[in-house]
Amino acid sequence: MQAFRTTALVVALGLSAFGALAGEIANTGITANGTFNQSTGANTKSFQNIGVAENNGKIRDSGIAVQGAVNTSLGVNSTARQNIGHVSGDGQLTRTTVIGTALTNTAVGAFSSATQEAGFAKNSGKVEDSFVSLTGATNTAAGIKATALQQVGGATGNGVLRNATVISNGAVNSAGGLLSTAEQRIGVAR
Repeated sequence: MQAFRTTALVVALGLSAFGALAGEIANTGITANGTFNQSTGANTKSFQNIGVAENNGKIRDSGIAVQGAVNTSLGVNSTARQNIGHVSGDGQLTRTTVIGTALTNTAVGAFSSATQEAGFAKNSGKVEDSFVSLTGATNTAAGIKATALQQVGGATGNGVLRNATVISNGAVNSAGGLLSTAEQRIGVAR
């Protein structure tokens, strides 16, 4: 009997560990206020992830509220990525509310890259029956060949945006410097 219990425990732990590989947030409330993330120096990377599910990612029946989040990467070939209410790898955002206020994402230096995504699903992404609202979100890349990409309330990779409300007030996306590129996508399915 003891051997059976031990075997059952090992199998249960193995299954729960396997389930942990597939990112899922369900029936959850996430609040973040005044968070700050920074890296400095050549080839630095700064990743700020709040309410994120990856690798078969799913966020459902949840609420994510973020205010005053700051993410910065400074240096040549720097990368700044800010993800709020974001799913990837067959991503699905379902019956979820994502609210962001005064979000700032910045990469400064030659060949720098700044990406800000909120309420967004990638890789066969679906955003369904959800509400995404961003107010005063700023995404900036500065330097020679800098790139800035800001994506709010959308889905890519055979993306589906269905029964969703996307509101973006005062969103600013900019890239400054020789040969720089800025792209802003709000409420898109690609």
